[in-house]
Amino acid sequence: MLMIGRKKEFSYLREGLSSTGSLRCALVNGKEGIGKTFLLEQVSSSLLESGSHILLPANGKDSAGPQDLLSQFTRNLFSSSSLNLSEPLQSFARSIGGKFASLRNPALPVNDSDEPVPTFAGIFIHELSHLLEKNNQEAKHLTPVIVIEDINLLTPDTLLWLSHDFNHALRNSTWFKNCRFLFSSTDGTKNYKMFWAKFGIENPVDLKLLPFSASEMEEFSRSHGFNEVNAEDLKEISNGNPAIALKYLQNGFIMNNKNSKMADSKDHKGTDLSKFTEKELEYLLYASYPAKINRYNLEHFCSPKLSAFTYNWLKRQHQICDILADGDLVLHDSVREQMRAFHADEEPSKAEEMVTLASVLDAFYDLFPDTDSHWIPINLQALNSFSKSLCKRVFSEFECEAILHFLSTHEDVFEKRGKYFSISDNTRQLIQRYMELSDVEIKDGLLDSVSIAWEEDQVAMQERRSKIDVEESTFKSEIDEIKSQVSHFQELKNNIENSFKNPKRSKPKRVITFNMSLALVVVGLVTLGICLMSDMFGAYHAACGLAVTIFGFFWPNVEVRNVNPGGAASAPNLAIETQQRSLEHRINGLLSRANSIALNLENLSAESKELEQSAIEPYLAEA
Repeated sequence: MLMIGRKKEFSYLREGLSSTGSLRCALVNGKEGIGKTFLLEQVSSSLLESGSHILLPANGKDSAGPQDLLSQFTRNLFSSSSLNLSEPLQSFARSIGGKFASLRNPALPVNDSDEPVPTFAGIFIHELSHLLEKNNQEAKHLTPVIVIEDINLLTPDTLLWLSHDFNHALRNSTWFKNCRFLFSSTDGTKNYKMFWAKFGIENPVDLKLLPFSASEMEEFSRSHGFNEVNAEDLKEISNGNPAIALKYLQNGFIMNNKNSKMADSKDHKGTDLSKFTEKELEYLLYASYPAKINRYNLEHFCSPKLSAFTYNWLKRQHQICDILADGDLVLHDSVREQMRAFHADEEPSKAEEMVTLASVLDAFYDLFPDTDSHWIPINLQALNSFSKSLCKRVFSEFECEAILHFLSTHEDVFEKRGKYFSISDNTRQLIQRYMELSDVEIKDGLLDSVSIAWEEDQVAMQERRSKIDVEESTFKSEIDEIKSQVSHFQELKNNIENSFKNPKRSKPKRVITFNMSLALVVVGLVTLGICLMSDMFGAYHAACGLAVTIFGFFWPNVEVRNVNPGGAASAPNLAIETQQRSLEHRINGLLSRANSIALNLENLSAESKELEQSAIEPYLAEA
């Protein structure tokens, strides 16, 4: 089926999930019936047609628990045609499906032994990896994609099983190192923060599907065989939801504007044009095609000189036209219908050509009324995506200033992803059609300048990516070191506090120290002196005096102290508080540094994501 209204999202997912793409995870979200299922099916079909992909699709509607989800993965295994794995995967599904048929909960297998119990998710991934290896596949050339529709309908247990058992099984297999994930939900990514964190998925891409515009709704109606439908009314009553619009179409919501216009024209009295000269009728003929008349759009139907005459003459004919506030003229409906009918009778092929031209011009001028800025959308439509910095490099300073003003005043014309802009597909088709009919071209040398800028940016992007990887590795190593230091200091702090608050941990102990006893020293020296001066005292008394003197210098002192198990004496309260404040200060300093590093890592991650998106969307579309 024709892809309507989702071409940008389809191209983004197909390129990002390709073997050379860098998209890790995307969540397609939007209201019920907005087209999430159709987009996932088209992306899956495209991946299977080209490349080397293994798809494991499942649907949250059919999953009451982990067992149902694992069964869907088993039944719905698909592979790209280039891998030649259709028959082996079918045999694998039949064999392993029988093993899981009797299980109540694949997340909790039963085993009475002391050995580690493998989960059934692990068994499934292990057997599938063995199959791929047995069929001579190469892990580095294989891209597995997990596709789960309506994850908002999965139970909390199933989400936990996905982020735990199934995630661990994927990470333990070399064949699933390059695994990608494509989900859909009625909710955005912010509703699954806990799931992303447990799964280890950083910055999943949020793809919100917007309602169809009137032109997309008209194209959608025609694709289902309903040609004469008032697209504006259908868009309004269905709120741009294709599923709701299809129900209205199938129930008979077919509004034919042509019939209503014909009925109105029968009740409207025509204007008498016989009083105008042949030259004035020629003016009216040219003026009957554009919805709003000015000398610029008249030049598409006649020569510049004749368009000026037509515009100046028509400004004086208040009985058949109205003047708008901006100076444009609007011809009365009766005059327009008569002149167009007359022209259709006289020159049907020329009239049909001018009607087509007028419809394109009306749409283009309605979208871009300022004729002085028409060169901007004409040049920008040639670019697949662009940024403000790119405009500064390929346009002059004056042109760039006008483009930046144009971007701010025509936001509805552009689709924005990060810092990159792109013109919507419907607007691009309108501009290209206008260029075909008016013979205008883009700026000379623009495509060459953009191509050179793309190549330069790719080189700079690769260099920046390498630097980001190095910086992230350095920051992560520093955070690990900080965690180790914080844990060490916290343990010291707790030990000090426990020793202080728990006196039972301390026990009394005798501590012996040696000090000098002045009295013994004096007695010993006096004894020695007497022995030297008197013959009444001999060597025995001198030895005793010497011994007393020596004991006086090394007299033992016994003191009972409270000593903790570590062997250190109990410190006073002030010392303990000082130590705790010092440790707390160091811990706070380390945590502050860790927060700063975490912020830097977040900025680097955002920059890396932006680089990935810029790599997926080239500046110029492929020919």
